[in-house]
Parts: sequence; structure tokens; C-alpha cells
Amino acid sequence: MANYVVFIDLDHAKIFELHPDKVEEHTMRRHEIRHHSGGEKEKNNHKNEEKFFHQVAGHLATAHEILLIGPGQAKTHFRDHVDKHVHEVGKKVVGVETVDHPTDGQIVALAKKFFKAHLQFET
Repeated sequence: MANYVVFIDLDHAKIFELHPDKVEEHTMRRHEIRHHSGGEKEKNNHKNEEKFFHQVAGHLATAHEILLIGPGQAKTHFRDHVDKHVHEVGKKVVGVETVDHPTDGQIVALAKKFFKAHLQFET
């Protein structure tokens, strides 16, 4: 089982599987259009966000540990979603960090540094 780092915002998620000898990347996009007004459109936004989060969570089922990163509140909303609806994935989240829009290389470097420190802290 690999450690995962997930860069997530309201439109897409980049998922990196960190194996000892390789890194695999997967990108998932939210397909629904977000609306910026209240009322019924706001309810649809919430339903679409939940659907997107559930799809991302499904991709994380085989993770050993998960680091969530991103620029806004989507990472904490996603964390709340998995804690409430996908308990097995929620238990694997070991960190949540705010980052702007790093490159893929910066995401992987940040994750490797995080998991190395996390492993040292656990032992």
C-alpha cells in the first residue's frame, strides 16, 4: 500500500501515489458547473461537491496514509466528507496543509518530506 498526497480544490483533484520506486498520478475533474448564487443552485452545488468528493474518496481506498493539500477550503470540506461518509478513508488522513498552486514536482517533494517526518514522529 502506498502513501497518497491529494491536491484538491473545488474543480479538480490531483492524486499522487507514492511508491518506493515510482510515483503514479491521477487527475479527477468535477464535471458539473458551479453556480455562485444562492437558493436551489446552492443546493445543487453542495450535491455536486458531495458527488465529486465521493468519487475522489473511492480512488483512495487502497491508500496507507493520506496527506490532503490545497489552496482553499476544499481540502477541509473533503476531510469532513470522508470523516462522515467514507470512514475507512477518513481514518487514513494524517495531515491537511494549505498550499497555493505548486507544480507536480513540488507536490511530490512536499509529500515525501511530510511522510518522512511523519514516520520519524511515529517511531
